Amino acid sequence: MNLSIKLLTLFVVTGMVTGSYAQDDETGRCANYYKGTYTLKKGNTKEGYIFINDCKPHLFQQGLRVIDENAYTQYAAGKKISKKAIEKFKAKEIASFALENGRRFQQVKYVNLSATTKIGMLPKPFLLEVMADGDVTVYRKFYRTDNGVIHGPVMDSKLEGGPQHLAFMTNNFEVLIQNKRDKNPKNIRSVNIKNYFGNNSEMMKKYQNGDYEFRNQLQRPASFGANCDTPFLEALVEMANDYNGKTNEVTSTTFEN
Repeated sequence: MNLSIKLLTLFVVTGMVTGSYAQDDETGRCANYYKGTYTLKKGNTKEGYIFINDCKPHLFQQGLRVIDENAYTQYAAGKKISKKAIEKFKAKEIASFALENGRRFQQVKYVNLSATTKIGMLPKPFLLEVMADGDVTVYRKFYRTDNGVIHGPVMDSKLEGGPQHLAFMTNNFEVLIQNKRDKNPKNIRSVNIKNYFGNNSEMMKKYQNGDYEFRNQLQRPASFGANCDTPFLEALVEMANDYNGKTNEVTSTTFEN
């Protein structure tokens, strides 16, 4: 084997090893199995350890991977678990799930009104994080990082990788809102806020006076698409909780998994 072939072989092997380490490092930083419960559309609720990857959140928005206590014991010990030990569900099969750390998710059907095709505008089931619930419900919808339409800043962040990518994915998302009259939740960037809080004159007066930070947040232009960030979300959750009569309820928007 001549020198050029040896160098090429070494480069390829080194790249594969480095890529493998980088992938393992990302998984360790972004993803884990978390104890929780999940409720099937058929109605029965089960306990298990649910896989959450905050660097690729579209995965748990589209379906769940769950393992039992025995498999988790192996996983926590650093042992490889068999594929047979992982139970997989599509989003349409799950009604809701909740993690022991307080994060809650619910199946909703979302219609992407910005889609350019009729198929793209069909309602699709997603497992979205519930940030406030009641007469007005607020959801956090994360961005996809693989397949389909990927926003430029999301792809740039993915290519950058590392802690910066995790920080970007957990601080950039779309926010959906729904009231009792809505068949499906709507993107907060496309609605009239009066349709959700307008029947509470006291709240609307406070909103117009700037007593709610959400008015300032709503006036900030999206950095791309219908993007929102954590300050935007926290301001909306505060207002929704007031409207729902849950002023003492604080919904965590952080990722202390």
